[in-house]
Amino acid sequence: MMAEPATAKPQASLDRLRRAARRLFVSQGYHSTRPQDIAREAGVANGTFYLHFKDKRAAFLDFADQTQHDLHDRYLASLDGVTDQRARWRVIFDTIIDFSIEHPGVLHAAFFDPVFIAPDEPEAWMLYDRMGHIVEMAAGSDEALARIREHYDIELVSHAVCGMLRQALAYGWRKQVPRAQLIEELTTFIDRAFRLDAGDTQTNRDTRG
Repeated sequence: MMAEPATAKPQASLDRLRRAARRLFVSQGYHSTRPQDIAREAGVANGTFYLHFKDKRAAFLDFADQTQHDLHDRYLASLDGVTDQRARWRVIFDTIIDFSIEHPGVLHAAFFDPVFIAPDEPEAWMLYDRMGHIVEMAAGSDEALARIREHYDIELVSHAVCGMLRQALAYGWRKQVPRAQLIEELTTFIDRAFRLDAGDTQTNRDTRG
């Protein structure tokens, strides 16, 4: 029987620690989770935790990073071949809802908590700023993105969309709004906002000025 590669065991223990950290950070919260809890949940020695992570905060930021990559990969797979901007928004909202259902509590922890847990860490802010890419992803083409940029700060409105979506999902769950209705109304609202013509947008800017 062929010997297991030397890198296999460290990778296996890292994968187990990541799964355990994800479960505990979501179910117990960051502050109630200790490194030894993660190690025990993963079925490894306490020292193994520190082979992979400097401390609990590093483990949390890794959890956030892994989750965001998972969601991004889902976006790419779901949006493949979808060119219409309205349809792309619908796919994005649909993907987020599916992910939220499959992994309750994970998105909030992965996207919003890092800057509260590690406000002095540039990595935490970098993770938070990934929310600023949602409009860029929905645009679907350089031409569409350029049109949006004429009227909006892309990152600013991306964060606004993410905040709106977070509140809308919470409201929809509490009020049991049908999923199809939730997605259609959010899609219509966002699509109309990003299809404002230059005259409308300039009028709004003049009014604000």
